Amino acid sequence: MTREDQHRQIWLRAIGLYVLMALFALLIVRRIYCIQNTERDRWSALSDSLRRENVMRVIEPNRGNILSDDGSILAASIPQYKLAMDFGAENLRLNGGKVFYDNVDSLALCLSRFFGDKSKAEYKRSLIRGYEQKKRYFLINNRVISHAEFKEVRDFPLFRLGKYKSGFTPQMEVKRIKPFGSLAAITIGNTQNERAQNGVERAFDSYLKGTSGRGHNEKVAGIVILKADVPAENGADVKTTLNVDIQDICEKALRRQMTALDADEGAVIMMEVSTGKIKSIVNLTRRSDSTYREVESIALRYAPEPGSTFKVPVMMAALEDGAVKPTDSVDCGDGIWEVNSKITIKDFNTGENANHVIPVSQAIVRSSNVGMGKMIYNKYDNVKKAQHFVDMLHKIGVGRKFNFGFEGMGEPEILGPKDRPNWTSTDVASMAYGYAVKMPLLYTLTFYNAIANDGKMVKPYLVSEIEHNGEVIKTFGTEVLQEKICSDKTLEEIKKMILGVVEDEHGTAKPVQSEYVRIAGKTGTARYDYGEDKIGYKHQVSFCGYFPYENPKYSCIVYMRNPKVGAASGGRMAGTVFKEIAERVMASIQFLPVESFGEVERAKFAHVKQLEASRGRDTVGMVYKRTFFPRVPSVRQADANAILSALGVDVMNNDSRYDDNYVSINYDKAKNSAAFSLVTEKRGRVPNVVGMGLKDAVYLAEKCGMRVKVSYLNADAPAEAPVGKVFKQSHDAGGEYKKGDVLTVYLK
Repeated sequence: MTREDQHRQIWLRAIGLYVLMALFALLIVRRIYCIQNTERDRWSALSDSLRRENVMRVIEPNRGNILSDDGSILAASIPQYKLAMDFGAENLRLNGGKVFYDNVDSLALCLSRFFGDKSKAEYKRSLIRGYEQKKRYFLINNRVISHAEFKEVRDFPLFRLGKYKSGFTPQMEVKRIKPFGSLAAITIGNTQNERAQNGVERAFDSYLKGTSGRGHNEKVAGIVILKADVPAENGADVKTTLNVDIQDICEKALRRQMTALDADEGAVIMMEVSTGKIKSIVNLTRRSDSTYREVESIALRYAPEPGSTFKVPVMMAALEDGAVKPTDSVDCGDGIWEVNSKITIKDFNTGENANHVIPVSQAIVRSSNVGMGKMIYNKYDNVKKAQHFVDMLHKIGVGRKFNFGFEGMGEPEILGPKDRPNWTSTDVASMAYGYAVKMPLLYTLTFYNAIANDGKMVKPYLVSEIEHNGEVIKTFGTEVLQEKICSDKTLEEIKKMILGVVEDEHGTAKPVQSEYVRIAGKTGTARYDYGEDKIGYKHQVSFCGYFPYENPKYSCIVYMRNPKVGAASGGRMAGTVFKEIAERVMASIQFLPVESFGEVERAKFAHVKQLEASRGRDTVGMVYKRTFFPRVPSVRQADANAILSALGVDVMNNDSRYDDNYVSINYDKAKNSAAFSLVTEKRGRVPNVVGMGLKDAVYLAEKCGMRVKVSYLNADAPAEAPVGKVFKQSHDAGGEYKKGDVLTVYLK
């Protein structure tokens, strides 16, 4: 074969080989095309069948938060964990358990330091015993830890290798927590297994719970993950009108008085006059260990006979109907009146101390049962007139029903002859002083709030907004139930009467009178739960009103059931709580501008002179003196100067160099002067931050050279939402501290 033939044969073989390779490549490309297109569904289904679990899994959404009026968290769902291990995990047992035995010693040390309940040796023995027994679920410790603690634990030796290499299988559960503890607990509501039981949780459950998703387990790179087919939609946040500071003030004042009086139950509701926003709801029940807890919603569910607080709407109806005039008088006799030989009505003042003949206004001021009973019974003395009287009560808005949004709400019951088959002629006399009717506390408050609001009755509401993913999806605002409950003339007469209850020398609520804020309202004392012999009957006491009188900001009702210490008195018992609440709210929430303090004080002094003159006392020698001085804890000197200047108070040791420092104010009332005491100490000394807000406390502590850690009255409170005022600090004020010390401040 010639050389040319050999070259030709080689080229033919090479060309043939290239053609075969090209054909093979084309076949591969064609196969790829078929797999990716015509056979795609079949191969995808086969892939899914090998790695996908054919069981539908429910993906639970995160429940929304419940917030206060300033966005503080009142209720939230947080993850909690129990630490467990799977000692049967395949990777943990490779090479004779080398990974486990290399890490068990250091892991035991970390667990011992973290939990502090066992020694390192005890934890090590326990872990090795579980490993040797190949336990698939080994509980390391019974304690439930928070998410923050879990983030620390998962970095421990062995655990940091991950679930599939270490066998670390933490068990997560979601817990609903209330960062402020028992504060407004029943109003906020409870959940059990993420199911709403009561309160806001139940009323707005459709928004809070979110929507469940669906998914399946898939194995990806040897790890099983839950893949969502339909993602879960987390619940919305519900923003309430509750104010944490006001709630705390109300609860402390009520608890203190109930403890002193050994009362069985009590409640407080506070509402913003112009809007109807509920700022506080307190419910306290005495337990067997003599402590008080939020157990049931007394404020919203109870519908008791109101007693003397009902005299005010009765008087308003009679005045508005023209049956009674402000210039009329009523004869209370000796304080005991027998009605048709059927019932006997008594005043608190009887015999020598009886009221006798008094103006009708004094029937309210002195809370005369006989005076009110006679006045109404004599004017509405037959069935037709009695029904007209009941119709007048409805006309002025007493007991006007509204939907508050909560299940099981108490309902008012004001029935006339046409609605009550067993109506008797004495019922109208009983109604005149608060019996034979039922009024939930919220309805009584709503009526008094209308008086404070110049006759406009607004619906109370507790939730202001629904927020989802930072977007407001629904709002709730002021809703007017009745534009005017009565004429302006009648309203002014009623206002003067309930102011007299507090400020008149014969008023039943003289203990309510405050030198800091003018209060108007009415006492209520009613009997309940007694037998035919009327021995051992119990009382409920209340006070309902508003403040400040000149420009009403808040209305409030205080209620206590069965106080056992002393004679029952709405003014002395419930009224004292009201006074404390009003003073503390005025001191802590300053809704008046600083510049107006002086004018307000002068107006109050003018009122004092007028009141003294009306009592026949000489006012010629009276001089202006301050009746109110702001109770401020530590405050920046510049702010203190602004307040004192507006009040006309001289500062004896003012120095603008210290305007950024914190001071306490030492006020000399006799000289109407003040001196500052520096609160800030030199570096190395612990500052006093008790009573400050968190922002000011951190500022002051860091200025003194200390770092700050925030803690809570409730240990479960999430650190990511610090709010409230400092009520305790870890280091004594004025003491020395070492470099690196941390000042822990405890918030309420």
